[in-house]
Amino acid sequence: MMRRKRLPRRRASSINFTEGPILKNVVRFASPLLLMNLIFQLYCVLDLIIVSNYCGTDAMAAVGATVYISQMISGLALGLATGCSVITAQAWGAGNYDRLYKTVHSGYATAFLVGTVLSAAGILLARPMLTFMGTPADVLADATSYLRVYLISILPVLVYNMGAGILRGVGDTRHPFLFMTIAVIFNLGLSFLFVGVFKWGIIGAAYAYVIAQFLSAVLVTASLMMSHEPFRLFLRDIGFHKDVLQPTIKLGVPAGLQSCVMSLSNVFVQSNINKFGKQAIAGLAAAGRLDGFVFVIINGLALTAMSFMSANIGAQKKERAKKGLIRIILFSIAVVFVHAVILLLFRYPLLRLFSDDHEVMRYASTAMFYVLIPYVLFAITEILGGTLRSAGQSVLPMVITIGMSGVRVVWILAVLPFFRTFDVLVMNYSVSWVFALIVYLVYFKRQGDRIFERQM
Repeated sequence: MMRRKRLPRRRASSINFTEGPILKNVVRFASPLLLMNLIFQLYCVLDLIIVSNYCGTDAMAAVGATVYISQMISGLALGLATGCSVITAQAWGAGNYDRLYKTVHSGYATAFLVGTVLSAAGILLARPMLTFMGTPADVLADATSYLRVYLISILPVLVYNMGAGILRGVGDTRHPFLFMTIAVIFNLGLSFLFVGVFKWGIIGAAYAYVIAQFLSAVLVTASLMMSHEPFRLFLRDIGFHKDVLQPTIKLGVPAGLQSCVMSLSNVFVQSNINKFGKQAIAGLAAAGRLDGFVFVIINGLALTAMSFMSANIGAQKKERAKKGLIRIILFSIAVVFVHAVILLLFRYPLLRLFSDDHEVMRYASTAMFYVLIPYVLFAITEILGGTLRSAGQSVLPMVITIGMSGVRVVWILAVLPFFRTFDVLVMNYSVSWVFALIVYLVYFKRQGDRIFERQM
């Protein structure tokens, strides 16, 4: 039975992107989201520090060897949450509560189904994927055990992100921030207990992560169930609604495939990094944790841009959407550049928290040098791609991402054999971002105002 018509509309904890000062609302929306992402990344850093200090370089390398595989599988799942968030924001901006109700309950049905399937598939394929990547034999067993446990988390991660995406779609980033903070604190406590006290090794870190993700999924689901807003969740009503499922899949699957393809290219990159040995793997893992602070900032800004654009495109406020895009890009460039410079300046003392191994630090420092400042380019491409998805144009961002992945593969196959250095290998990231930015700018220049029209 559908109960949605009993619920009044209230905006106590939401930000209305269709009215008021653009940059002020963007900052208010983005601040909890960025802080949430930074707290989660801080957890990732501290968790790896715990692993490296209690378990050594081999364990650190084992964790690093699994990063891109877990991203590849979970990226496909999280793309569906992106689609749900866009449809939610459009329905909320247009005041269409029937569509909002259907989006919420279809989103949760999709999360449960896809999360279960991907978790099962990932667990079965963990060792074959690591073997295919050429993971060094001395870290393969630990990497396989870690990855199999870690991938159990795909189901709760998808449920949490689906719920958080719904809340972001109606302008609420405060509650996802609160739930993520609680889960991160809980996760760190469990990691120290399992790894430092019980001596379970990296498998303990994986179990801590899975338990914490189930907690975050429960918290966000309970919040939606207890809400008195039109986006309230009723467990008995969870099911698929064709009229919202189709546009959600139309947006979500390309976004998921985009993330999956990008991670697949990174798997190829990782297989080449593996050839440099476990110090290179450990070094890239440490660098990834640190430059991840900038990456999650970009992710938060892109989600903010997508929520802003979705609401205004849904409300048919084209000029406001155009002004907002420019201001968000300029704001993002400033934020990303400042954080990248700070991390570069302090990279050596920060890297010593992970390892005193000279080779590990050398590889990590090199990776950070070639990635951090070019992240500004990546930030612009993510915001432009999010803008297109907000208008229902999800195919082009996917195509551009496939092109980026192709550039990385071509770079490694065509350039790396002539220079065979770690420097040239990690340069593939910035080269691919230049390619993507050029394509986006050409498309936006040619399409003009048509981009800001809802196309679904």
